[in-house]
Amino acid sequence: MDIQCADCFARASATSATRARRRRRRARAGSHRRANARAVLSASVRARAAREGASQRRGDGDRRRPRGTRIARRERSDDAGDDAISTDARAEARTMDATAVTPPTRSRSPPTPPSASGGGKGGTAGGAAAPASAKRAKRVDGLGVDALGNAPDVDERGELMFGCEKCGFEPDGCEACLGGPPIRSACAWDEARARDVPPVKTYRPTEQEWAGDPLEYINSIRPEAEKYGVCNIIPPASWQPEFCLPGKEKLRFRTRIQALNELQNRPAGPSARARAKMLEEEKNGVKSTKNQGVASGGRMSGGRMGASAQADADAVAEKYGFQQGQRHNLATLERYSKYFKRKYFSKNGKPVENVTVKDMEGEFWRLIEDNKGRSVEVIYGADIATMDVGSGFAKKGSASCPPGQERYAESPWNVCNMPYNSESCLSHVEATTGITVPWLYFGMTMSAFCWHVEDHNFYSVNYHHFGAPKVWYSIPATHSKQFEEVMRKRLPHLFQSQPDLLHSLVTILSPKVLQDEGIPVYRVEQHPRSYIITFPYAYHAGFNTGFNCAEAVNFAPIDWLPFGVGATERYVSDKRYQSVAHDQLLSTLTESAHKHPRFPPVLAEVMRVRVKEEDERRTAAKRSVAHEVRMENTTEAPDFNERDCTTCLADLNWSCVTCACTFAKSRGYAYCLRCVKACECEAEKRTLFFRNTLDELREKVRTLENLASM
Repeated sequence: MDIQCADCFARASATSATRARRRRRRARAGSHRRANARAVLSASVRARAAREGASQRRGDGDRRRPRGTRIARRERSDDAGDDAISTDARAEARTMDATAVTPPTRSRSPPTPPSASGGGKGGTAGGAAAPASAKRAKRVDGLGVDALGNAPDVDERGELMFGCEKCGFEPDGCEACLGGPPIRSACAWDEARARDVPPVKTYRPTEQEWAGDPLEYINSIRPEAEKYGVCNIIPPASWQPEFCLPGKEKLRFRTRIQALNELQNRPAGPSARARAKMLEEEKNGVKSTKNQGVASGGRMSGGRMGASAQADADAVAEKYGFQQGQRHNLATLERYSKYFKRKYFSKNGKPVENVTVKDMEGEFWRLIEDNKGRSVEVIYGADIATMDVGSGFAKKGSASCPPGQERYAESPWNVCNMPYNSESCLSHVEATTGITVPWLYFGMTMSAFCWHVEDHNFYSVNYHHFGAPKVWYSIPATHSKQFEEVMRKRLPHLFQSQPDLLHSLVTILSPKVLQDEGIPVYRVEQHPRSYIITFPYAYHAGFNTGFNCAEAVNFAPIDWLPFGVGATERYVSDKRYQSVAHDQLLSTLTESAHKHPRFPPVLAEVMRVRVKEEDERRTAAKRSVAHEVRMENTTEAPDFNERDCTTCLADLNWSCVTCACTFAKSRGYAYCLRCVKACECEAEKRTLFFRNTLDELREKVRTLENLASM
């Protein structure tokens, strides 16, 4: 509607920020679209243009065309093969004339073709260069520069600017030019859900402690720290590694879209975005080509999980959890994060300065606990493989390693080195993305990571490279089973449609719900240069308070081993792929136990129980098999080291059973000793393959016991 008088304008200004800006912009749309849109008008010309627009606005029917005062052009390519985002000329900033009769407004012209602007970044329609002062993007308090050192595009109010041809250069932009979901709501300040969550322990090692073995230090604090599920380690002041990600200026990564008010309260089945996407595909007659089946067998280079299994996991995550967002680089994600923060955390249409972590935390839990109102969506650049893009830590000999950073490349506190510490069980495991090879995480304001434990209940280390704090919540391992029971009790409809919900990282229960159920929950803020250590089988979750970067990986001191046994049995019952072959790892650790004084006591107890189980299973299997053959890696006696159980996906390193009905010449189905009777054939057709005899396994246990007693 047109603004007819001062009263109408006042009423419009009292509405939400989005509607107010849109009405002011439409009121000034008119005959001011010019071919020389790249030129910056002087203060007097802008004032005259505003007065002319005010006199003509009632007669103009095209309300989408902005005044020709500045350009904020964005050119993006979402091609999966494109490795960089090209950004056209930065829009020129201008100083608002204090005597202007109209209030400041974010207004822009559509991008002018190069031929019309003289082909230059600062050219006008006539080819004249814009003033030098106009070539500098305006820097305002709270925005500064992005991760790549560039100043953001802002309007006279100091707010970030978006817009493209697709949305008609709306001030609020659209999903295409924002690179993320539009922000259509604002913080409900009076409804914040402040939660009283006690803190975890924070440790500050001395220079001498820091110079030692990280796993030794973590072991020294473990008796106290593991009671909280996670701990915070702040290095000495001398620890100053730079962010040395190679090619960070051109890095592009795919994001995930998170609907915050669906993380706890949502109906069973696909998310709202997934349902909308399915309806759109149905309307357009398009059928999804994603593989919804369960893959079996095979190992992908760098890990045990088959590529088709990963595709299936991605399909499930997209259907029930987070839809894929657009590709971003560091600058565009930081820009969107700041835009979201300033627009969402506002009052009466004006950004609130100095929004605190507590402010965000109260609003975050309000959105989690109450899904009323419009959906609030954010994006998260998660699980970016350093195997593909490189680590944020320096790499010795690399061109991206600045002088003086070599010591960080070789430091045992470099997260790339921690899995391969000689006291880590994972030092015997092949390079596996997300397990022994770190993942990078690029967060934005309010993006979340949901309740989960690490694969195989490993330890994990998360290093905060730069940016805004991350807020973590944790549950100690002593209450993890109770937490799982509460999840099933509170969200039965979700488990019915998605039985592996606990593995999917798409659900959060608020601390209030958990505390009401008697489950202890703890909290910690992680700042740059600090480490978060998560202990085995400790659930953890959290959110980001702004643009930041973290790098995380797993490691496994010997005290992890009993937790790994429990995880393996659970994976078998859930028919879930195992990223680490546990039986194979036990055999490898046994062979090297004499080199590690801490290994034998723990390993002897775990092996004793495992060999007893193997004895019982082989005894039971003999009633259903007629032949027993030692694995020799031949056609007649194949080695099943690289195979998984066809039924439950268990590791077949120690033993397995095949049947002639489905197995011949080293190919076909193979079953673990839990799944012997997978077919109805007679025993004569079945063969039990084994790597070691039971006597050989018992001898290994005795050797470990002798080492433990020394």
